[in-house]
Amino acid sequence: MKRYDVCIIGGGAAGLAAAASLENHIAACVLEKNQILGRKIMATGGGRCNITNEACPHKEITLEFFNGMGLELYHDSEGRYYPYSNQASDVVHCLQQELKSKNCQIKTGFLTQKVVSTENEGFLVEGVFSDQTRKTERIFAEHLILATGGKAAPQMGTTGDGYGFAREMGHTITRVYPILTGIECGDFEAIKGIRARGTVKLICHGRALAAEQGEIQFTKDGISGICVFNLTPHIQAKPGETIQEALQHYRLELDLAPDFTREQLEGRKSSFGILSKKLAAVVSLAEIKRWQLPILGIKGWKHAQCTAGGICLDEIDAATMESRLVKRLYLVGELLDVQGPCGGYNLQNAWETGIRAAQAVNQACGNLKK
Repeated sequence: MKRYDVCIIGGGAAGLAAAASLENHIAACVLEKNQILGRKIMATGGGRCNITNEACPHKEITLEFFNGMGLELYHDSEGRYYPYSNQASDVVHCLQQELKSKNCQIKTGFLTQKVVSTENEGFLVEGVFSDQTRKTERIFAEHLILATGGKAAPQMGTTGDGYGFAREMGHTITRVYPILTGIECGDFEAIKGIRARGTVKLICHGRALAAEQGEIQFTKDGISGICVFNLTPHIQAKPGETIQEALQHYRLELDLAPDFTREQLEGRKSSFGILSKKLAAVVSLAEIKRWQLPILGIKGWKHAQCTAGGICLDEIDAATMESRLVKRLYLVGELLDVQGPCGGYNLQNAWETGIRAAQAVNQACGNLKK
């Protein structure tokens, strides 16, 4: 059985930020179920990786972290930070290069099957490699950082394993559901692929809960786009209520002529000329400022960018990310009941919590190893 100062389960944004922030003398291992590290990072921001946002309260933690590794960043007019190269793969490469300078062993293709806290002495981790060997391995670590991600985009390997590990160690998991995803509204096959600028309002019991403006993308069964994604966290089911039951209380209202007043539209014969020919065939001039759409469903985990719900924050020390229930256990990233809109907010949470956990481990191990 191999022994380490710290074991990090998950080689995504939070796990890699933690590993890269450990001091060189700390013996660490990263366990990643995929065959490569940072698979989901490479898909973020349309392949550019929207690292953080100007509006994030602690963005300086992330900016200093990446600048310290030599990765230059820039932000656009909406405050979204990207690598200067506009390549998400460069973000992963930068993190991998930093890990090479650490006393850190990477185990990819490793499926963690069991995590046991051993009476405050450390953690026993058991798993199996997914290659043809199916080799099993047992690991003991004095500290454990759970960075397995949520359930969004399971095709990237995030299947919610960490919730089970945390629950078995006594933690409370709030209801999890997919967010930052498309909304199903009916049969839109005739306008599939059409894009239009507009404002989308989310209405519940006749009251506007939220509104977003931007590019609306029409899909075969509904609408998509960042302005649509950012409304989905507001769609919530009450305790004991299914999501389908909850959806009956919600609807959407689209303004597809946000730059025109009703007076400016008077005298027009149709919505064509503002809307494309195909879209104008579906949306009349009378509807263009207030097109009502039902919400029939929310796109599931495969299409979601983020998980809502997760490990209860009351059970974690926010300064160190250490569990208040289990000593030397650190919980980070999308596993937590923390979620933000599109634009780098959720990656900021991943980098920031991973870095905080590593700093706590550095302090805990410092006196013993230096």
